[in-house]
Amino acid sequence: MKKTATLYILKEILPIFFIGLMTFTIILLMDKILKLIELIINQGGSLSDVLMLFLFISPSFLILTIPVAVLLGTLLTFGRLSSDSEITAFKASGMSLYQLFFPICVFAFATFLLTNFLVFYGLPWGNKGFKTTLYRLAQSKVDIEIKERIFNDAFRGLVIYADRVPLQGNHMEGILIHDQREKGKSHTILAQQGFIINNPESQEIVLRLKSGDIHRFEPEAHTFQKIKFDTYDLKLELARTFAAIEKKLTDREMSIGDIQKKMEDVKKTGKDTTSYEVELHKRYAIPFTCIVFAIIGVPLGIQPHRSGRSYGFVLSIFILLAYYISLTASEMLALRKIMPAYSAGWIPNILFSGLGIYLLVKTARESPFKPILWLTEALDFIQRKWKGISENV
Repeated sequence: MKKTATLYILKEILPIFFIGLMTFTIILLMDKILKLIELIINQGGSLSDVLMLFLFISPSFLILTIPVAVLLGTLLTFGRLSSDSEITAFKASGMSLYQLFFPICVFAFATFLLTNFLVFYGLPWGNKGFKTTLYRLAQSKVDIEIKERIFNDAFRGLVIYADRVPLQGNHMEGILIHDQREKGKSHTILAQQGFIINNPESQEIVLRLKSGDIHRFEPEAHTFQKIKFDTYDLKLELARTFAAIEKKLTDREMSIGDIQKKMEDVKKTGKDTTSYEVELHKRYAIPFTCIVFAIIGVPLGIQPHRSGRSYGFVLSIFILLAYYISLTASEMLALRKIMPAYSAGWIPNILFSGLGIYLLVKTARESPFKPILWLTEALDFIQRKWKGISENV
């Protein structure tokens, strides 16, 4: 009987979990979808490249959406079992609430391991793959943009003109470059030949110039310089779209290794590292949210109500809002050094897990939790009013 109940509950929760996971992930990805689709329209990126970029940035979103999907799946599953009186049937057959909670424990622990894997291994893999793909796209863009006898302004602060481009953009002859990368200064570079040099390790693209002159004007000193060179390496920055996307993603979706590296760099300068310590402990705490939401989702899901599936969805929004508020508050207190940095990510988990255990015990004893009853009555009242308005219309 226990094995059958376990498989039955897992069979109920998995479809809801995957639907919720897909929905929440797409919602969070919406901001990136427009930017990455721009690669197809304006920057010459292929559909496969954009799909690969989506794959590489997905770990940074999945570590957030997996716990949310766990909460939604648990609430809706036990809400459905409760409304269809299946919980009562399980109890009548001799199973306690704690036994019904066992398959949820297995499911929560599996999602906990998955989220841990994404935090420690998925994020570094995704960041590395994203930068590599972005570099490859930028490299192909150099070959596409540099055309002979055309002033090319695709690179930030540079205007490049080549009299001949015989080898698909990798080799140029008769080169003129106007360099305005330094504010208030402009340089003009003339060279007989130039070659595109790619460095996959440093992910830099260099234009190596041969046999030329640099004409430099210093407005402050009112002086003019002419410098001859045999070889001169000019670093080409990523195109504006690529650079903007890369900067926004790496600032927001850092891996634990990236955070630790930045902490070390900041410590060397003698600056405060509290913000990085807070972010680091938040990353460690994220996987445990799967277990916390599973604990709190079971007793809330089987509270007596008549609001149907909408009850579980609305309640999950309330819980997420309350969790986000507590997380933001603890983070602000940690940043102001009112509490230790390590507590920022863990206090919400401790509070909500304590509340979940308390509700689980009360529900197992069939003792109602009054705030939930009040919320249920409010949802039922809103639902009745909405039906009345829709019927009159």
